[in-house]
Amino acid sequence: MIKAVLFDLFNTLITYQPPREDIHLDILAKNKILIDKKVMANAIKSGDEFFYRENSVSLVKNRPAQEQKSVWYGYEATVLKDAGIDPEPSLIMNILNALKDVSYKMVLFDDVLPALRELKNKEMKLGIVSNIDRDIRPMCIEMGIMNILDIVLTSLETGLFKPSPEIFLRATAELNVTAGESLYAGDQYQIDVIGANRAGLTGVLVDRDGLQDSLLTNGYRVGSLSEIPALVRKINSGNTG
Repeated sequence: MIKAVLFDLFNTLITYQPPREDIHLDILAKNKILIDKKVMANAIKSGDEFFYRENSVSLVKNRPAQEQKSVWYGYEATVLKDAGIDPEPSLIMNILNALKDVSYKMVLFDDVLPALRELKNKEMKLGIVSNIDRDIRPMCIEMGIMNILDIVLTSLETGLFKPSPEIFLRATAELNVTAGESLYAGDQYQIDVIGANRAGLTGVLVDRDGLQDSLLTNGYRVGSLSEIPALVRKINSGNTG
């Protein structure tokens, strides 16, 4: 019986505005490289996974400046390789230099508030578990979701990082539920879904753009958070076929 629903933060509840794939596509076009937007969006997910792995080893922001530059160089190399583009050093540096001038803001996906409110009305315990290394509570307050959540758990306060089971289990303990009574939804297959499953939670892949068909051969996947309440009802009814 699912009693708690936990969420990843970036690219699950909130996203970048302007979209990072659009920015990359614009920079590449100026370098006379044209690729499909979905290909770039998927490549950025691979870059994010590279960064999350690096950050779990030691916080990138606390490393020496040269080492930080190396991580971001590796990030862009990963993105380009996954997009089928030769990661030439000059191209990587062009992208990194162009990104310095881009100003992003964070916004909620349109499906977030309706899904959270519906789950809350069903008396689900709700929370965020994120690998972010800063306090996100002010942002959650600003975006109007803090009063809906029961917990906000980050790597900053725990020193723990997904996909390690400990951070998921810390969240379930704080909510006073078992891992088996908890569902975790996130956009990263290895870090979110596999990590949650290994901790005993029910991992759900949030794949809004249908980019990750090859990753999930069995298990749960949704294209929108609006599907989560129905999925919880399905699991709780025992109809998991």
